Amino acid sequence: MKQGTRTAAGAVALMSLLAAAAPAMAADRAAHARVVAVDGVAKGNADRRVEVLVAVPAGASARAEGDRALAAQGAARANAKPTAPQSQGYTFTGLEWDVLPVVQNYNGAGERVSGARTALTNTYGDWSRVSGSSYRISSGGTTTRCPSLVRECPGAQRNDRFNDVGWAQLSNGTLGVTWSTSSTDEADMAINTRYVWNTGCVNRTGSYDLESVYLHDNGHVAGLGHSSDINAVMYPSYQAARCTLAQDDKNGIAALY
Repeated sequence: MKQGTRTAAGAVALMSLLAAAAPAMAADRAAHARVVAVDGVAKGNADRRVEVLVAVPAGASARAEGDRALAAQGAARANAKPTAPQSQGYTFTGLEWDVLPVVQNYNGAGERVSGARTALTNTYGDWSRVSGSSYRISSGGTTTRCPSLVRECPGAQRNDRFNDVGWAQLSNGTLGVTWSTSSTDEADMAINTRYVWNTGCVNRTGSYDLESVYLHDNGHVAGLGHSSDINAVMYPSYQAARCTLAQDDKNGIAALY
């Protein structure tokens, strides 16, 4: 990855679910449980960026739960403030791959649902076949490596120059985490083994659709930030199973690549 020249509205702004929604929904607490997406940077290493999907219980503070999840990752919210709103919903993180395709590997150790690898590879076509975009992501096969940028892996966080996806016992409340660096081309992802997952892009009570999470997080791997368009995959929340890019997602990846 290289530090891009494009600065997007809210690119490094760390937002909760409701802060990105309509003003009527902008309360920090809600009567229903929901999932928010929160971005941060590693304490002491601004090159390491992280996105955490956080399950927020009904009545709890989304901001407090997000801060707690970031702290468990050794990260904090960035100090940057959002820029003025733009006409489009999509944003960029400032990261842009200069070598394509991005090759991503899967470690199935500890996986909580069958078909998990297929759910991951299903997202490659979505992000690789957008008209007007040169971005490509492909499978490097399976691996036994633990994603090296994920804090729960053995040893210190490090760049091993592989883009790996795996499973880990993340802190309770964190559904998944994606780390990336720009000085070295790398993005690593882990899904929490503490939760119940399903595949097939369906809504099931008591579980989360894995492909929907992979599709969102692979947007971050590409360099897209969150979107203010509630219909977009890159909207900063998990609302329901969603395995097809919206027009705003397509516009964003085409503008970036």
